[in-house]
Formats: sequence, C-alpha cells, structure tokens
Amino acid sequence: MACSLGADVCGIADIKRFVNAPKGFHPLDVYAETKSVIVFGKQFSASLFQANTNVPYALVKNKSVKLLDDIAIQLTAIIESEGYRAIPIPADEPYEYWDSQNRHGRGILSLKHLGQLCGIGWIGKNTLLINKKYGNRLYLGAVISNAELNEDDLVSNSCPENCSICLKSCPQSALNGVTVNQKKCRELCAYVTDGGGFVYGCNICRKICPFANI
Repeated sequence: MACSLGADVCGIADIKRFVNAPKGFHPLDVYAETKSVIVFGKQFSASLFQANTNVPYALVKNKSVKLLDDIAIQLTAIIESEGYRAIPIPADEPYEYWDSQNRHGRGILSLKHLGQLCGIGWIGKNTLLINKKYGNRLYLGAVISNAELNEDDLVSNSCPENCSICLKSCPQSALNGVTVNQKKCRELCAYVTDGGGFVYGCNICRKICPFANI
C-alpha cells in the first residue's frame, strides 16, 4: 500500500524488535498499543550530487518530506478503514527534545533506527540509513499501528571495516563512526540566505559515501 502511494521501499517490524529503544523514544511511548512499525522511503536522484549548489538538493528534500507525510496520513486512513488504529510519524520531526547547549535534537522516534529494524537497510558510519538498492539516498516516513503484521527480515550488511572516507571528509570532524556531534554538524549543515531561503549547506558525508551512487 505504501508503495502504491508513492514510496520506493517499505519495511515492517514487530514491536518486540524495539526492546533496546531508548526510554522516552520507544514506539510504545508514542502509542501504547503499538504492535507493528511500518517504515517507508522515497529515493532521490544521485544526479543532485553533481550540482555546484545545494539548492536543488534542498528543494528535493523539502518536497520529499511533504510526500512522505502525505503517504503516512493516507496509509493511516487505510489502516483505520480496516478496523485498526494507526499513528503517522512526521518525516522531518519537530523536536520535542532539544538540548540548546549542545544543539542536540531528537524527534519522537528515530526514523533511521526504525528503518534499520524494519529491514530497509543498515546504519552506516556516517549515521545514514543505507539500502541495498538506493544506497544512502532515502528519505523516510513511518506509521505505527496496533495491527499485527508480518515483519521483514533484517539486513545483515554493514560498512566495510576499513572504510572511513566519511569520517575523514567531514569538514567539522563531527563523525566518529557511531554517532554525530550535532553541535559541530549544525554549524555548517544548513543556513538561511540573506533573501530568507533555507539551504542545506553541507551533505558531504552523504555525497562522498561509496553507497551514494549505487
């Protein structure tokens, strides 16, 4: 159903897979009757990495977020029409949790970790979800539901042990192979132009990754 609405990938996980989710950011913290998590993704063209400006990249990101939110809302309605409950998770979540000192934000749920546990891919050293077909070129959305659904297999792949190109290429040295220092990253990753436009200023960790163009 998600793919018929415009998604390129979709994965499902039983709530039991989320036993190690951090307290306060577990699907059950959002909806206490959650039994299944559904994550879907929309890929964007690798051609965007060839542009000499990130304005086209920002355009596609913003439009993709709207599409994913629309899919989540429509999918929620379809699930409810079958007699179940469903909650849409925003594709670009507003932060309820915000550490102003460290400029560290957390959405109500981590979409990339949901995607990993739903079998869509694995999380790379650049902290991006990597899919076998689309590489790291996926934006994600999700729905949680009390419907009991068959889950997908996990992906066993991982980044090559000797690959550290993203770590070495980050101009802010914000990556350590496990997580990202958001304070350092935010100093460069986005900015507002003098004319009031929002632009993603840096996507080097995504662009330089060997899984950017598969």
